[in-house]
Amino acid sequence: MIPLSVYIITIALLLIVNIFIYQYAIKKGEKDFMELLFAAGLMGKVDAFKHYNQYADKGGIVFVGDSITQDFNVYEYFPNNRVYNRGIGGDTSKGVLSRLDVSINELEPKKVFLQIGTNDLELLDDGIEAIFNRIKNIVKNINDFDSKIEIYLISVYPVNPSIDPSTVGKRNNQDIQALNNLLSHIEGVNYIAIYDALEKNGVLNPKYTLEGLHLNQKGYEIIKNILIEYIQ
Repeated sequence: MIPLSVYIITIALLLIVNIFIYQYAIKKGEKDFMELLFAAGLMGKVDAFKHYNQYADKGGIVFVGDSITQDFNVYEYFPNNRVYNRGIGGDTSKGVLSRLDVSINELEPKKVFLQIGTNDLELLDDGIEAIFNRIKNIVKNINDFDSKIEIYLISVYPVNPSIDPSTVGKRNNQDIQALNNLLSHIEGVNYIAIYDALEKNGVLNPKYTLEGLHLNQKGYEIIKNILIEYIQ
């Protein structure tokens, strides 16, 4: 049995830690604090990718993006191909720009499938044009590294705020469609329009989603059937 004194000290320490976290969040702003936590998680994933890259074959196919990519089980959907998943939950176009060396360049892929931007709409407050410019910059950096890499830019998927508004957050389909329209004009990529295949009555089809943002397996089956021709 834990002595009462030890129990009291533990509770006190936890209280002090929680007060510190709260005060830090107030001082820096909740958004900045959450970005700090995400940055720590991002670096952990990037470090893991550095390790995995030692065992990867060059000239494969890389999927890069956020949690929607991270949850896409490309290894089982495309079993006869050298595919690598470099999705990170919560990532933005800023995050992808910061990790191109590890997520793409070190793998020296022949094809890159990029899908990013939905978290920018939720986490960053700089507008659609800024998101577009960052994604365009990602494409430029890949082309500058190796112009022979085939880049496939996948449209941002629709959302369905009626299922779980707290998860969808500030994202809305009007902004997503406006962003996709800009992305479709980026040079040096093969743009793949998937938005319409997932949409029903103006929102993400409830059959294809977990909570209005992320896809379920029926949704990923749609994605797989569209992408398969580009994988071969």
